[in-house]
Amino acid sequence: YGPPGTRLYHTGDLAHHDHHGHLHYDGRADNQVKIRGFRVEPSEVEAALLTHPQIAQAAVTTHRDQLSAYVVSGSAAMEDVRRHLTARLPEHLVPTYLTPLDRLPLTPNGKIDKRALPEPAAVVSAGGRAPRTPLEETLVGLFTRTLGAGEALSIDDDFFHHGGHSLLGARLTNHIAVAVDVRLTVRDVFEHPTPARLAEHITALKTAPAAPKKARPTLRRRTETERISS
Repeated sequence: YGPPGTRLYHTGDLAHHDHHGHLHYDGRADNQVKIRGFRVEPSEVEAALLTHPQIAQAAVTTHRDQLSAYVVSGSAAMEDVRRHLTARLPEHLVPTYLTPLDRLPLTPNGKIDKRALPEPAAVVSAGGRAPRTPLEETLVGLFTRTLGAGEALSIDDDFFHHGGHSLLGARLTNHIAVAVDVRLTVRDVFEHPTPARLAEHITALKTAPAAPKKARPTLRRRTETERISS
């Protein structure tokens, strides 16, 4: 591994040499996964989920290169769970999918069997309301286009329940800036993930009174006497 005194870094990657001396990657020695360029430890997300008072069990895995969380949560709404995570984790650690289950599958040894977890389904909000205002209609179109949805979404459909993530959220905010002339952040999308809620947020931003501008101090020109004395 090098001459004496050199430093060896443990990356957590497993590999082996073949008989030609080539190095082959075999996987990870831990449970880390790579999501959109970030190293993610699912247990960190699971620990954050378990801080929610209504979540008894949690498991986090990957689905189509996105984080997918499964929770035994009783009556907790998934939107509340998402807000709970958004307040505690960086955006890239907030799962794209949140799936409630009655119980988590277990192995014969009593551990969570992640291979037996069901495929997460996009959660469609009940009601499926149509846009009521021009702003909601614009946002529904932008949500649908950004997500590549096969059919138009409703104003109650959650951006992240349909495969959205932070990178697509940034793309959505760019589209909104052009179409609606409002600058939003990705966190705004996390906190208001449906067209209806985001429309309310945008309306509140546009109707909020502008912050008063601070008066700039005026510079007084010194007199000839003052310049000489100084």
